[in-house]
Amino acid sequence: MRDANPLPFLEGLPLEGRTRSEYNFHMPSVSSSIRIKVFFFGRVRELTGLTEEECEVREGTTLADLLERYMRRYPQLAGFRASLVASRNQEFAEWDTRIANGDEIAFLPPVSGG
Repeated sequence: MRDANPLPFLEGLPLEGRTRSEYNFHMPSVSSSIRIKVFFFGRVRELTGLTEEECEVREGTTLADLLERYMRRYPQLAGFRASLVASRNQEFAEWDTRIANGDEIAFLPPVSGG
């Protein structure tokens, strides 16, 4: 004996030949997340206690967003915000740079010496 059709609303509708846009058209899009690696140097490393960390962020996250995330975890970083620079994949980057999957991000304090 055959089980009842678990999808009665599809009864009589051929699935073959349907376009992709017709299939699951009612499904909401899922926001994706990306995995990155973050490195901490100098005073930033001392304040966070971290040398590096792998984390997951939402697609579209900027370097500024990521730093804000760490400043919430480590409020003492806020005092260094104006003097910090960031790099993305070993190149200096602006704070509005979007992060991509697999990126390596570094937060660097000002360099001094002679």
